[in-house]
Amino acid sequence: MRNRLIILTILLSAATASHRVQAQDLGIYASIGVATMRMDDMKYLLESIIETYPVEARVISSFPPYTASSFGFLKRLYPHLKLGAGYGFTTSGAKANYSDYSGSLTTEITAVSHRVGGLVSYSPISGDKIEFSLLGRLDLNVSRIDISTLLIASGFSNGGESTYTAFSPQASGYAEIMYNFGSFSFGLEGGYLLDLPGKLKESGGSYLSDPNDPRSDLTSDWTGWRAGIKGILWLKFKEN
Repeated sequence: MRNRLIILTILLSAATASHRVQAQDLGIYASIGVATMRMDDMKYLLESIIETYPVEARVISSFPPYTASSFGFLKRLYPHLKLGAGYGFTTSGAKANYSDYSGSLTTEITAVSHRVGGLVSYSPISGDKIEFSLLGRLDLNVSRIDISTLLIASGFSNGGESTYTAFSPQASGYAEIMYNFGSFSFGLEGGYLLDLPGKLKESGGSYLSDPNDPRSDLTSDWTGWRAGIKGILWLKFKEN
């Protein structure tokens, strides 16, 4: 009986020590990929602007899928559970233009998203080499929208630019599959981001209103799909 108690005590101590080591696994991650975004109000705004042109312009691009990146840290609490926090960056834009032998008229809308938040990751498959995880993330997003118009005619130029910002909460769900190379993991991730659109406001000024309905304010909306590659560097701290 005494020997069994000693063996049981040793096993419990080993399990506790193993948990402490796992709990102190800290990962630094970075990812880069492509993102789609809804931006219905901004697409509508560009169309409304070119309707005021004295000439017939064409839309060259209107918020196509573009670059998305992020970095942050993860802490492994249990073999299948991780918590973390990080920063994300996404950008895109739109452009309309008319040009002929006498000059050109161009309108550009540039959109940038900065988001900071926390995440939780659960790994239903967690092997020595392959790990498949499901992630949920909540962020606070800050959008910056720059709207500029430039007229060039007969050697002269004239234009203007306005900048607007918006704040909005975001929620996203991802799946990722990683291959482990010792202390480094590399793989693919993909998912969907939901943005609760924030009203755009000029610094120290008024909200950006609908040009056809001044009682309605325009918003930014980053809702869309995300996909990319991801790397994690694991730093393991062991207790004596």
